Amino acid sequence: MTDRDELYDDGLDDLSEAEEDDAEEEAETPERKQHRVQLAFGVGNLFSVIAGSVAVLVLLTLLLNMISFVLSDLSRNLSLFQNQL
Repeated sequence: MTDRDELYDDGLDDLSEAEEDDAEEEAETPERKQHRVQLAFGVGNLFSVIAGSVAVLVLLTLLLNMISFVLSDLSRNLSLFQNQL
């Protein structure tokens, strides 16, 4: 080693065996990465199903209220027409 190499330490020295084992354990394997991606998609699907169910319930409530309004309005109008005759 030269004096220049001794003065400059880039922090990339060789790892000891214990540090290499830790680094290998911490390294993300393709299987673990795939599992994490599948988990993220699963959570996204869960939230989309919940949001879709809430949207369907809101639209169903609006539809039932509209049907109820039309039926009450229709019966009121028919009673007005009968009174005029």
